[in-house]
Amino acid sequence: MKSYDVVIVGGGVIGSSIAYHLAQQNLRIALIDKGEIGREASAAAAGLLGVQAEWTSDDPFFEIAQRSRKLFPQLAETIRHMTGIDIGYEQKGIYRVAFNEAEMANIITIKEWQSAYGERFDMLNTRQLLQREKQLNTSLIGGVFCQDDGHVLAPKLTQGLALAASYLQVEIIEYCEVLSILKKERQVTAIHTTLGNIETSHVVIASGAFSNQLLRDFKIDVFPVKGEVIQLYSNEPMITAPIFNERFYIAPKRGGHYILGSTMLENDYSKDVTAGGIQQILQHAFALIPRLEKATFKNHWSGLRPHCTNNQPFIDEHPSIKGLYAAIGHYRNGILLSAVTGELIAHKIKEARENEVNG
Repeated sequence: MKSYDVVIVGGGVIGSSIAYHLAQQNLRIALIDKGEIGREASAAAAGLLGVQAEWTSDDPFFEIAQRSRKLFPQLAETIRHMTGIDIGYEQKGIYRVAFNEAEMANIITIKEWQSAYGERFDMLNTRQLLQREKQLNTSLIGGVFCQDDGHVLAPKLTQGLALAASYLQVEIIEYCEVLSILKKERQVTAIHTTLGNIETSHVVIASGAFSNQLLRDFKIDVFPVKGEVIQLYSNEPMITAPIFNERFYIAPKRGGHYILGSTMLENDYSKDVTAGGIQQILQHAFALIPRLEKATFKNHWSGLRPHCTNNQPFIDEHPSIKGLYAAIGHYRNGILLSAVTGELIAHKIKEARENEVNG
Protein backbone atom coordinates (compact mmCIF):
# COMPACT_ATOMS: atom_id res chain seq x y z
CA MET A 1 0.00 0.00 0.00
CA LYS A 2 1.32 3.45 -0.93
CA SER A 3 1.83 5.84 1.96
CA TYR A 4 1.97 9.64 2.22
CA ASP A 5 2.03 12.23 4.98
CA VAL A 6 -0.72 14.22 3.24
CA VAL A 7 -3.14 13.39 0.44
CA ILE A 8 -4.94 16.25 -1.32
CA VAL A 9 -8.15 15.27 -3.10
CA GLY A 10 -8.87 17.53 -6.07
CA GLY A 11 -6.41 18.88 -8.62
CA GLY A 12 -7.95 22.25 -9.35
CA VAL A 13 -6.42 25.58 -8.43
CA ILE A 14 -7.24 25.12 -4.72
CA GLY A 15 -5.76 21.63 -4.45
CA SER A 16 -2.73 22.59 -6.53
CA SER A 17 -2.07 25.63 -4.34
CA ILE A 18 -2.32 23.52 -1.19
CA ALA A 19 0.09 20.97 -2.69
CA TYR A 20 2.58 23.69 -3.64
CA HIS A 21 2.52 25.36 -0.22
CA LEU A 22 2.67 22.06 1.69
CA ALA A 23 5.57 20.81 -0.43
CA GLN A 24 7.83 23.41 1.14
CA GLN A 25 7.57 21.47 4.44
CA ASN A 26 9.47 18.45 3.03
CA LEU A 27 6.51 16.09 3.39
CA ARG A 28 5.47 13.08 1.33
CA ILE A 29 2.46 14.47 -0.54
CA ALA A 30 0.07 13.15 -3.18
CA LEU A 31 -2.25 15.33 -5.26
CA ILE A 32 -5.08 13.18 -6.59
CA ASP A 33 -7.72 13.97 -9.19
CA LYS A 34 -10.45 11.82 -10.73
CA GLY A 35 -9.54 13.27 -14.14
CA GLU A 36 -6.79 15.57 -15.35
CA ILE A 37 -5.27 18.24 -13.15
CA GLY A 38 -6.95 21.62 -13.61
CA ARG A 39 -9.73 20.52 -15.96
CA GLU A 40 -12.83 21.54 -13.99
CA ALA A 41 -13.90 25.00 -12.72
CA SER A 42 -10.29 26.21 -12.57
CA ALA A 43 -9.96 25.93 -16.34
CA ALA A 44 -13.20 27.81 -16.94
CA ALA A 45 -12.51 30.85 -14.76
CA ALA A 46 -11.83 34.34 -16.10
CA GLY A 47 -9.03 34.76 -13.57
CA LEU A 48 -10.25 37.98 -11.95
CA LEU A 49 -8.56 39.03 -8.71
CA GLY A 50 -11.55 41.18 -7.87
CA VAL A 51 -11.50 41.97 -4.17
CA GLN A 52 -12.94 45.43 -4.76
CA ALA A 53 -15.11 44.53 -7.74
CA GLU A 54 -16.57 41.30 -6.33
CA TRP A 55 -17.18 42.01 -2.62
CA THR A 56 -20.49 43.82 -2.23
CA SER A 57 -20.87 43.42 1.54
CA ASP A 58 -18.54 43.35 4.53
CA ASP A 59 -17.92 39.77 5.67
CA PRO A 60 -15.11 37.82 7.40
CA PHE A 61 -13.58 36.71 4.10
CA PHE A 62 -12.98 40.23 2.80
CA GLU A 63 -9.71 40.68 4.68
CA ILE A 64 -8.69 37.12 3.76
CA ALA A 65 -9.30 38.01 0.11
CA GLN A 66 -7.17 41.14 0.51
CA ARG A 67 -4.38 39.03 1.95
CA SER A 68 -4.62 36.55 -0.90
CA ARG A 69 -4.47 39.25 -3.57
CA LYS A 70 -1.24 40.57 -2.03
CA LEU A 71 0.40 37.16 -2.47
CA PHE A 72 0.04 37.09 -6.26
CA PRO A 73 2.97 39.28 -7.39
CA GLN A 74 5.50 37.08 -5.56
CA LEU A 75 3.62 33.88 -6.44
CA ALA A 76 3.68 34.80 -10.14
CA GLU A 77 7.42 35.47 -10.00
CA THR A 78 8.16 32.24 -8.12
CA ILE A 79 6.14 30.11 -10.54
CA ARG A 80 7.85 31.74 -13.51
CA HIS A 81 11.28 31.14 -11.94
CA MET A 82 10.56 27.51 -11.02
CA THR A 83 8.63 26.36 -14.09
CA GLY A 84 8.94 28.96 -16.84
CA ILE A 85 5.14 29.36 -16.82
CA ASP A 86 3.81 32.91 -17.04
CA ILE A 87 0.48 33.02 -15.18
CA GLY A 88 -0.39 36.34 -16.82
CA TYR A 89 -0.56 38.34 -13.60
CA GLU A 90 -1.50 41.96 -14.19
CA GLN A 91 -2.56 44.58 -11.67
CA LYS A 92 -4.22 47.07 -13.98
CA GLY A 93 -7.35 47.54 -11.91
CA ILE A 94 -10.96 46.64 -12.63
CA TYR A 95 -13.85 48.96 -13.49
CA ARG A 96 -17.26 48.54 -11.90
CA VAL A 97 -19.82 50.48 -13.93
CA ALA A 98 -23.46 51.54 -13.56
CA PHE A 99 -26.32 51.90 -16.02
CA ASN A 100 -28.75 53.44 -13.51
CA GLU A 101 -28.96 55.25 -10.18
CA ALA A 102 -29.60 52.07 -8.18
CA GLU A 103 -26.41 50.46 -9.50
CA MET A 104 -24.50 53.68 -8.83
CA ALA A 105 -25.80 53.79 -5.27
CA ASN A 106 -24.49 50.24 -4.73
CA ILE A 107 -21.08 51.27 -6.07
CA ILE A 108 -20.94 54.23 -3.68
CA THR A 109 -21.88 52.01 -0.73
CA ILE A 110 -19.17 49.49 -1.67
CA LYS A 111 -16.58 52.24 -2.00
CA GLU A 112 -17.45 53.70 1.39
CA TRP A 113 -17.05 50.52 3.45
CA GLN A 114 -14.09 49.14 1.48
CA SER A 115 -12.18 52.42 1.80
CA ALA A 116 -12.06 51.80 5.55
CA TYR A 117 -9.97 48.70 4.76
CA GLY A 118 -7.48 50.71 2.70
CA GLU A 119 -8.86 49.97 -0.77
CA ARG A 120 -8.22 52.68 -3.38
CA PHE A 121 -10.86 53.90 -5.83
CA ASP A 122 -11.33 56.50 -8.55
CA MET A 123 -14.95 57.63 -8.76
CA LEU A 124 -15.83 58.40 -12.39
CA ASN A 125 -18.72 60.18 -14.06
CA THR A 126 -19.76 59.32 -17.62
CA ARG A 127 -17.30 61.73 -19.23
CA GLN A 128 -14.37 60.53 -17.14
CA LEU A 129 -15.27 56.89 -17.75
CA LEU A 130 -15.44 57.37 -21.53
CA GLN A 131 -12.15 59.27 -21.53
CA ARG A 132 -10.49 56.17 -20.10
CA GLU A 133 -12.45 53.51 -22.00
CA LYS A 134 -13.68 54.99 -25.26
CA GLN A 135 -15.65 51.95 -26.45
CA LEU A 136 -18.04 51.87 -23.49
CA ASN A 137 -21.71 52.65 -24.00
CA THR A 138 -22.43 56.36 -23.60
CA SER A 139 -25.61 55.49 -21.66
CA LEU A 140 -23.53 54.46 -18.63
CA ILE A 141 -23.99 57.00 -15.86
CA GLY A 142 -20.60 56.41 -14.24
CA GLY A 143 -18.63 53.94 -12.22
CA VAL A 144 -15.55 53.35 -10.14
CA PHE A 145 -12.03 52.23 -10.98
CA CYS A 146 -10.80 49.67 -8.45
CA GLN A 147 -7.09 50.44 -8.46
CA ASP A 148 -5.84 47.44 -6.49
CA ASP A 149 -7.60 44.62 -8.37
CA GLY A 150 -6.09 42.59 -11.19
CA HIS A 151 -6.30 39.32 -13.08
CA VAL A 152 -4.38 36.22 -14.13
CA LEU A 153 -4.68 33.48 -16.74
CA ALA A 154 -6.58 30.92 -14.67
CA PRO A 155 -5.48 27.73 -16.51
CA LYS A 156 -1.85 28.88 -16.39
CA LEU A 157 -2.10 29.52 -12.64
CA THR A 158 -3.32 25.98 -11.95
CA GLN A 159 -0.78 24.49 -14.34
CA GLY A 160 2.03 26.50 -12.77
CA LEU A 161 1.10 25.60 -9.19
CA ALA A 162 0.80 21.89 -9.99
CA LEU A 163 4.08 21.82 -11.91
CA ALA A 164 5.90 23.73 -9.17
CA ALA A 165 4.50 21.26 -6.63
CA SER A 166 5.74 18.32 -8.72
CA TYR A 167 9.21 19.90 -8.86
CA LEU A 168 9.07 19.91 -5.05
CA GLN A 169 8.44 16.13 -5.11
CA VAL A 170 4.64 16.11 -4.84
CA GLU A 171 3.34 12.99 -6.58
CA ILE A 172 0.48 13.78 -8.95
CA ILE A 173 -2.00 10.94 -9.48
CA GLU A 174 -4.58 11.50 -12.22
CA TYR A 175 -7.65 9.43 -13.15
CA CYS A 176 -8.00 8.18 -9.59
CA GLU A 177 -11.30 8.70 -7.80
CA VAL A 178 -11.35 8.82 -4.01
CA LEU A 179 -14.36 6.82 -2.84
CA SER A 180 -14.10 7.15 0.93
CA ILE A 181 -11.89 8.24 3.80
CA LEU A 182 -10.90 5.54 6.28
CA LYS A 183 -10.67 6.38 9.98
CA LYS A 184 -9.82 4.65 13.24
CA GLU A 185 -10.78 6.15 16.60
CA ARG A 186 -11.56 9.48 14.90
CA GLN A 187 -8.17 9.68 13.21
CA VAL A 188 -7.65 9.52 9.44
CA THR A 189 -5.71 6.40 8.49
CA ALA A 190 -6.14 5.97 4.72
CA ILE A 191 -8.27 6.67 1.67
CA HIS A 192 -10.07 4.14 -0.47
CA THR A 193 -9.74 4.85 -4.21
CA THR A 194 -10.47 3.26 -7.55
CA LEU A 195 -6.76 2.35 -7.66
CA GLY A 196 -6.74 0.80 -4.19
CA ASN A 197 -6.12 2.05 -0.67
CA ILE A 198 -3.55 4.74 0.12
CA GLU A 199 -2.25 5.16 3.65
CA THR A 200 -2.11 8.68 5.08
CA SER A 201 -2.69 10.53 8.34
CA HIS A 202 -3.83 13.79 6.72
CA VAL A 203 -6.43 14.26 3.97
CA VAL A 204 -7.48 17.57 2.44
CA ILE A 205 -10.75 17.60 0.50
CA ALA A 206 -10.48 20.19 -2.27
CA SER A 207 -12.59 18.61 -4.98
CA GLY A 208 -14.89 21.58 -5.57
CA ALA A 209 -18.47 20.94 -6.62
CA PHE A 210 -17.85 17.18 -6.48
CA SER A 211 -16.99 17.08 -2.76
CA ASN A 212 -20.29 16.09 -1.14
CA GLN A 213 -19.61 12.35 -0.99
CA LEU A 214 -16.45 13.00 1.02
CA LEU A 215 -17.92 15.80 3.15
CA ARG A 216 -20.42 13.73 5.12
CA ASP A 217 -18.35 14.01 8.29
CA PHE A 218 -18.34 17.80 8.00
CA LYS A 219 -22.11 18.17 7.59
CA ILE A 220 -21.42 20.76 4.90
CA ASP A 221 -23.32 20.76 1.62
CA VAL A 222 -21.68 21.97 -1.57
CA PHE A 223 -23.66 22.47 -4.75
CA PRO A 224 -22.60 23.52 -8.26
CA VAL A 225 -23.42 26.86 -9.83
CA LYS A 226 -22.70 26.46 -13.51
CA GLY A 227 -21.18 29.42 -15.27
CA GLU A 228 -21.16 29.68 -19.05
CA VAL A 229 -18.39 31.74 -20.65
CA ILE A 230 -17.54 32.85 -24.16
CA GLN A 231 -14.35 34.09 -25.79
CA LEU A 232 -14.21 36.78 -28.46
CA TYR A 233 -11.33 38.13 -30.53
CA SER A 234 -10.81 41.61 -31.91
CA ASN A 235 -7.76 43.11 -33.61
CA GLU A 236 -9.17 46.48 -32.52
CA PRO A 237 -8.48 47.24 -28.84
CA MET A 238 -11.76 47.37 -26.91
CA ILE A 239 -10.82 47.97 -23.27
CA THR A 240 -7.65 48.27 -21.21
CA ALA A 241 -8.85 46.59 -17.99
CA PRO A 242 -11.65 44.21 -16.94
CA ILE A 243 -15.14 45.74 -16.73
CA PHE A 244 -17.57 44.52 -14.10
CA ASN A 245 -21.30 45.16 -13.82
CA GLU A 246 -23.95 43.63 -11.58
CA ARG A 247 -24.97 41.31 -14.43
CA PHE A 248 -21.80 40.78 -16.44
CA TYR A 249 -18.00 40.96 -16.73
CA ILE A 250 -15.53 41.20 -19.59
CA ALA A 251 -11.82 40.61 -19.12
CA PRO A 252 -9.23 41.51 -21.78
CA LYS A 253 -6.54 38.88 -22.29
CA ARG A 254 -3.36 38.87 -24.32
CA GLY A 255 -3.42 38.75 -28.09
CA GLY A 256 -6.73 40.56 -28.58
CA HIS A 257 -8.85 37.98 -26.75
CA TYR A 258 -11.73 38.81 -24.40
CA ILE A 259 -13.39 36.53 -21.82
CA LEU A 260 -17.09 37.30 -21.25
CA GLY A 261 -19.40 35.86 -18.64
CA SER A 262 -21.16 34.48 -17.02
CA THR A 263 -24.43 32.74 -16.29
CA MET A 264 -25.27 31.32 -12.86
CA LEU A 265 -27.25 28.08 -13.01
CA GLU A 266 -27.64 26.35 -9.65
CA ASN A 267 -27.46 22.55 -9.27
CA ASP A 268 -26.67 22.02 -12.95
CA TYR A 269 -23.92 19.39 -13.30
CA SER A 270 -23.91 19.44 -17.11
CA LYS A 271 -21.02 20.94 -19.05
CA ASP A 272 -23.24 22.00 -21.94
CA VAL A 273 -23.22 25.63 -23.02
CA THR A 274 -26.76 26.66 -23.92
CA ALA A 275 -27.93 28.92 -26.71
CA GLY A 276 -29.83 30.93 -24.12
CA GLY A 277 -26.68 31.35 -22.04
CA ILE A 278 -24.70 32.62 -25.02
CA GLN A 279 -27.53 34.99 -25.95
CA GLN A 280 -27.69 36.36 -22.39
CA ILE A 281 -23.93 37.00 -22.25
CA LEU A 282 -23.84 38.65 -25.67
CA GLN A 283 -26.81 40.89 -24.85
CA HIS A 284 -25.00 42.18 -21.77
CA ALA A 285 -21.77 42.52 -23.76
CA PHE A 286 -23.30 44.57 -26.57
CA ALA A 287 -25.13 46.77 -24.07
CA LEU A 288 -21.83 47.53 -22.37
CA ILE A 289 -19.56 47.75 -25.43
CA PRO A 290 -21.62 48.07 -28.64
CA ARG A 291 -18.59 47.65 -30.88
CA LEU A 292 -18.15 44.07 -29.65
CA GLU A 293 -20.73 43.15 -32.29
CA LYS A 294 -17.83 43.35 -34.76
CA ALA A 295 -15.66 40.93 -32.75
CA THR A 296 -15.02 37.34 -33.83
CA PHE A 297 -16.62 34.52 -31.83
CA LYS A 298 -13.77 32.16 -30.88
CA ASN A 299 -14.87 29.73 -28.19
CA HIS A 300 -17.26 28.86 -25.38
CA TRP A 301 -17.11 26.68 -22.28
CA SER A 302 -18.61 26.23 -18.83
CA GLY A 303 -17.46 25.46 -15.31
CA LEU A 304 -19.12 24.33 -12.09
CA ARG A 305 -18.46 26.76 -9.27
CA PRO A 306 -18.56 25.07 -5.82
CA HIS A 307 -20.92 26.95 -3.50
CA CYS A 308 -21.64 26.17 0.17
CA THR A 309 -25.21 26.46 1.40
CA ASN A 310 -24.10 28.97 4.07
CA ASN A 311 -22.54 31.21 1.37
CA GLN A 312 -19.05 31.00 2.92
CA PRO A 313 -16.02 28.89 1.96
CA PHE A 314 -14.82 26.33 4.49
CA ILE A 315 -11.03 26.21 4.99
CA ASP A 316 -10.26 24.26 8.15
CA GLU A 317 -9.75 20.95 9.94
CA HIS A 318 -12.67 18.83 11.06
CA PRO A 319 -13.51 19.75 14.67
CA SER A 320 -13.31 16.18 15.98
CA ILE A 321 -11.65 13.98 13.33
CA LYS A 322 -7.88 14.38 13.44
CA GLY A 323 -6.18 14.76 10.09
CA LEU A 324 -9.30 15.56 8.06
CA TYR A 325 -9.38 18.96 6.35
CA ALA A 326 -11.54 20.65 3.75
CA ALA A 327 -10.98 23.64 1.47
CA ILE A 328 -14.22 23.99 -0.44
CA GLY A 329 -17.00 26.37 -1.44
CA HIS A 330 -14.93 29.20 -2.93
CA TYR A 331 -17.71 29.89 -5.46
CA ARG A 332 -16.80 32.84 -7.73
CA ASN A 333 -13.49 33.51 -5.99
CA GLY A 334 -11.51 30.30 -6.27
CA ILE A 335 -8.74 31.89 -8.31
CA LEU A 336 -8.49 34.91 -6.01
CA LEU A 337 -8.56 32.85 -2.79
CA SER A 338 -6.31 30.06 -4.06
CA ALA A 339 -3.08 31.62 -2.81
CA VAL A 340 -4.21 32.24 0.75
CA THR A 341 -6.08 28.91 0.94
CA GLY A 342 -2.88 27.03 0.16
CA GLU A 343 -1.05 29.05 2.77
CA LEU A 344 -3.74 28.56 5.44
CA ILE A 345 -4.09 24.79 5.03
CA ALA A 346 -0.30 24.33 4.93
CA HIS A 347 -0.01 26.28 8.18
CA LYS A 348 -2.79 24.28 9.87
CA ILE A 349 -1.18 20.96 8.92
CA LYS A 350 2.24 22.17 10.07
CA GLU A 351 0.78 23.14 13.46
CA ALA A 352 -1.04 19.81 13.77
CA ARG A 353 2.11 17.80 13.00
CA GLU A 354 4.14 19.85 15.49
CA ASN A 355 1.51 19.19 18.15
CA GLU A 356 1.66 15.47 17.37
CA VAL A 357 5.44 15.48 17.84
CA ASN A 358 5.25 17.50 21.04
CA GLY A 359 2.12 15.73 22.10
